Amino acid sequence: MFHTFAFCCLCCCCLVGVFGGDAVKSVSVMEGDSVTLNSDTELKDDDLIDWRFGTNGPLIARINRDLDEIFISDGTDGRFRDRLKADDQTGSLTIMNTRTTDSGLYEVTIRGSKTTFTVTVYAATTPDPVTSRDASSSSSSSSSSSSSSSSLSSGYITELCQTCAVSPEGHAPSCDSVEAVLRLVVTALMGVASVLAVVLLVNDVRASRG
Repeated sequence: MFHTFAFCCLCCCCLVGVFGGDAVKSVSVMEGDSVTLNSDTELKDDDLIDWRFGTNGPLIARINRDLDEIFISDGTDGRFRDRLKADDQTGSLTIMNTRTTDSGLYEVTIRGSKTTFTVTVYAATTPDPVTSRDASSSSSSSSSSSSSSSSLSSGYITELCQTCAVSPEGHAPSCDSVEAVLRLVVTALMGVASVLAVVLLVNDVRASRG
């Protein structure tokens, strides 16, 4: 279920290196989630903050704190349309409803200081075909086993009926007929037992009186 991972604004963010004074951070996010990139730089009231996609790539956001203005671009190919948001208080850039095509380098420049973010957007996971096939095979096997058990039970009942007494003409009577005969025999035996009990009781009474 596969699984959906919810990452915080800066997930797995760590300082992996410093080259020529430029900080490099790594950020990971699951496709469809939002991710916020923040340089963690203390801002001034007259700062100009530029966000670019790719090394020296196109400008995708500009925050002019001096004029209190925010500029947002869709990107040269329109990939970020309606999915970018900039914060003039923190200077951060948020990418909403992320896609795998958003993976890459993002650069923010503040007063000549540059911070680079390596963003990785992981695709939503899909069911493992091997697991799905095994589950399907298990289900088929279970169904086949159940069907076989039903057939065996049916055959066993049929065999019991066929073991009933066979008439001289060679026709096998139904099990219902045999059961009726057995009930008559049991009833007759119970009647005989009742008569014997009465006779014994009478003899006991006579013996006690004598």
